[in-house]
Amino acid sequence: MSDTTPTVRGRDFTGYRIGGAIAALLLLLALGWQVLTLFDGETVTVPESQWRLSEDDGAYASEMTAYEILTARTRLLDERFRTGPSPGAKAPELAMGTEHFLTEGPLEGDGRRLTQNWLRADDAALQMARPSERVIGISSLPYPNADVFERPDGRVPIAKGKSGRTVKRFGFLERANHWMTASSFIMLALTGLVIAYGDTLIRPFGAGVLGQLGWLSTWGHAIFFPPFALGLAVMLVMWTWRNLPSKLDLRWLARGGGFFSDDPDNPPARKFNAGQKLIFWSAALGGIAMIATGVTLMFPYFWTDLETMTWAMLIHAVLATALIAIFIGHIYIGTVGMQGAIWAMWGGKVDRNWAEEHHELWVEELDRQGKLARGG
Repeated sequence: MSDTTPTVRGRDFTGYRIGGAIAALLLLLALGWQVLTLFDGETVTVPESQWRLSEDDGAYASEMTAYEILTARTRLLDERFRTGPSPGAKAPELAMGTEHFLTEGPLEGDGRRLTQNWLRADDAALQMARPSERVIGISSLPYPNADVFERPDGRVPIAKGKSGRTVKRFGFLERANHWMTASSFIMLALTGLVIAYGDTLIRPFGAGVLGQLGWLSTWGHAIFFPPFALGLAVMLVMWTWRNLPSKLDLRWLARGGGFFSDDPDNPPARKFNAGQKLIFWSAALGGIAMIATGVTLMFPYFWTDLETMTWAMLIHAVLATALIAIFIGHIYIGTVGMQGAIWAMWGGKVDRNWAEEHHELWVEELDRQGKLARGG
């Protein structure tokens, strides 16, 4: 392994990422197959018969259920010294006698309710199905199993490490506008979720709680709309030109942005790479559509009819869900998913090595303009 390959304390994570991607793909395919199977009525196994207490069971019929009788019968298979028939042990219930306490007959109804009961996992089964909480990492402590308590480093590292020199990436106006737009979108998402799903998610905590949160969310959703719209407009003015598609984006996308390999030779990019451009245009186009449909819903029937209002509500909900998912991924990559990325929007400056690895052409442009000396 060459000295330029990024490692964490001597470990290469390329295999882990490739293996994780393959495992995620297989799990996704299995999940899709399972969903199709659950909704395919022709493949549901429906029982045709049932066990129930016979009419001549006598006292047992009034005191015991079929489940209890089966449980008692099963105890006969336990160890002899605990359940008999050893002389010193108490005989289990229903161990003696030749009476038939269960009879077989046709199942009433289509059996689907009974099938669902069999499929429903109880607490014991759920405990067994839980994944292990054991986390193994890397530790330099001199005693065994010390690495069990430390989570391994799995984010994208700076291949050459931190250089100690910085490059100015975003100015104060860009960062302030970014955080205003991001925080207002988060509040719009939270209030929107209460409006859309409050009856399901909040009502179990009480009608009073739902009423208060519903009232706050209804007004809050309208209050946080203006700063989001303003921030989006400023973003369009500041960043549209640098986010226009180019041939470099095809090369970046073909290599997956370097996320699936520890090769330090990342695809070259200017100030914004193809991934960041996708985030920008998702926010720009999706945000414009959200604003248009949102204003339509705020002023019902002013310029539209019932059918258009219905479409506006559907589009607004679908786009909101998609943007929330996209921005969750954006937040992850920009914080814990990539070393050094958070400082671009936090302090405005990034490490020189980070900038060269992910935005090589942008650094060369700054160098030609003589801005690197002033940016550090």
